Amino acid sequence: MIAELRALLTVEHEPLESIRPRGDAFCVSIRALVGPAGAPGEESFDFNVCSPAWLDQELNSHAIVEGRLLLIARSFDTQRIEDYVRKRIAQASGDDWLTIAGKIARWSQWEFEDCRP
Repeated sequence: MIAELRALLTVEHEPLESIRPRGDAFCVSIRALVGPAGAPGEESFDFNVCSPAWLDQELNSHAIVEGRLLLIARSFDTQRIEDYVRKRIAQASGDDWLTIAGKIARWSQWEFEDCRP
């Protein structure tokens, strides 16, 4: 089984193309809607795309910055972001959806991450 990206937008459900960060320091919260290829359904996986300048500002304010949900990019290039996310999702294959979702959740926050059956 493999997964496919259905949509990539901000967590506020705005198209990425509408986002125009001001300056070099940016951190944009993004949601990937992902589902099993060729099958119905999708789930959300959230992460942040942040610049090195934003990271530098954060490190000036805080001694430590956690990075699990951070993708670092020098510019907010929507095509590069989408290409990267598609590549990462394509790498997450498995025997079932839970296995695939768990792999994607290593670098993003799955909407059902903390749910227990």
